[in-house]
Amino acid sequence: MAETSNFVLPPIATVRLRHGIGLLTIDVDFRLSCPWTILFGPSGSGKTTILRALAGLIRPDDARIVLREFNRQRVLVDTGAGTFVPAYRRKVKLAAQRDTLFSHMSVRKNIAYGARGVASDGTRFESIAETAIEQFRLKRFADAMPSTLSGGERRRVEIARAATSAMCARDKSLLLLDEPFSGLDAPLRDELIADLRKTMEFFNIPVLSVTHDVAEAFQLEAEVIKIADGRVVAQGPVEVVLAEERRRLLAQLNGMSGSRG
Repeated sequence: MAETSNFVLPPIATVRLRHGIGLLTIDVDFRLSCPWTILFGPSGSGKTTILRALAGLIRPDDARIVLREFNRQRVLVDTGAGTFVPAYRRKVKLAAQRDTLFSHMSVRKNIAYGARGVASDGTRFESIAETAIEQFRLKRFADAMPSTLSGGERRRVEIARAATSAMCARDKSLLLLDEPFSGLDAPLRDELIADLRKTMEFFNIPVLSVTHDVAEAFQLEAEVIKIADGRVVAQGPVEVVLAEERRRLLAQLNGMSGSRG
């Protein structure tokens, strides 16, 4: 009889975080174990702050954050032990909600810049950057400057740059996306979601994204961590965690359809 292995990979990340921001105290404890996980909740519930803590852009009041790199666990933050790995040394890539594009660089150069310092050779990252330009429907803007783009177009460039950086990294990176598809019309959003999912799965890059869009969460078929008032109130498959939100959305859409008739 063949022996079966009991080896199980550790979670992609474990996050225990307590941090005050304004009147809100974020107090969460969760694990990332799926290829794509969504932080879902209303504005002001602490989702962006959680991403910033993972990316190393804030020093939490009290936290222990551990990230899996290949088969080993690396402690990024442990306030009790005085550990804090700076952002540039983390295997984490972030596409922030606010615009962080370089105004003096074209779209192509912004996207290629995301891979500098991590690609094994120039040819490889330039090729991946060109692939990202195609994937995010940016070819006709490739030589344009960010100031000439719409908000939705700039969001696509932000995501393309972060994704390119993650794809070119020597070690697998965790990709963080803050409201990645906001400002995009529904048909384009749906196409980009499908393409990005396929690309991240191909490169085996885990994703943690933020949204308050129920339809987006269901299209991604992701694990969902539901956040309210800085706390995790539920975690699990999207069809379970967001069942009530989906019911309300369908009722609203049916009501709108009925009123038109």
